[in-house]
Amino acid sequence: MGQTVAATQQHRINLSEQVKLKALGETVIFKGLLPDEVQELAAITVAIRLPKGALIFGEGDPSDFFYIVQEGYVRLFKNAPSGKTLTFTVAGYGDTLNGLALSVDNYFMSAQTMGIVNVLRIPRKEFLQFVEKHPRLMVDLIAIIARRIAYDYARAVGFVGEDVEKRLLHSLYILVCKFGNRLTLTREELANFAGTTTETTIRILGKLKKSGVISCTGNRGEIVISDISKILDRVKSPPPLP
Repeated sequence: MGQTVAATQQHRINLSEQVKLKALGETVIFKGLLPDEVQELAAITVAIRLPKGALIFGEGDPSDFFYIVQEGYVRLFKNAPSGKTLTFTVAGYGDTLNGLALSVDNYFMSAQTMGIVNVLRIPRKEFLQFVEKHPRLMVDLIAIIARRIAYDYARAVGFVGEDVEKRLLHSLYILVCKFGNRLTLTREELANFAGTTTETTIRILGKLKKSGVISCTGNRGEIVISDISKILDRVKSPPPLP
């Protein structure tokens, strides 16, 4: 993704109470909370802004905070011993970042911003105390984790034996279903998500553009999918969605 920006460039921002409550209330794990419970959670939540390329946390770092994306996109990835990078997911508004790591001592993935990003940050100790007071959250968290593991497993199995073009089309389909038909990401970021190289991604995107499956705007790094059915026609069956 390019050079990593030091996380020290992050800074606290003042979000209005209404914006903070809305983001917390629309996060999947907190949707079952009552309004006064969401306000209780907001009281221990801090809003942080980070620049593009900032590492929010790295694999192996102490899992000191629970993070929610309030604005922008964050990629969650792991580095293989070979030096290759695999992006497991791209998180957007209302998504949590490696929340399962709070049950252990360290984050087992890295999280890096893909543009200017606002996150809501809750200290681990305060978050776990809140969960103890509202134990039904643990049930919701387990369900979310189970779905996430099932998705990652299905996606990994799907990669086995698939040609690169099909993997790239599957990746575009997943991203479009989540973020809409106008995707702002670099070729390297898309390559990491599809488990291939940047050079191969550029070549295949060129083919897809010529055949009308995608189009690219004048904005650097923007890919537009005008008709998702063209992607489905090529992959035959839709990939699993997170």
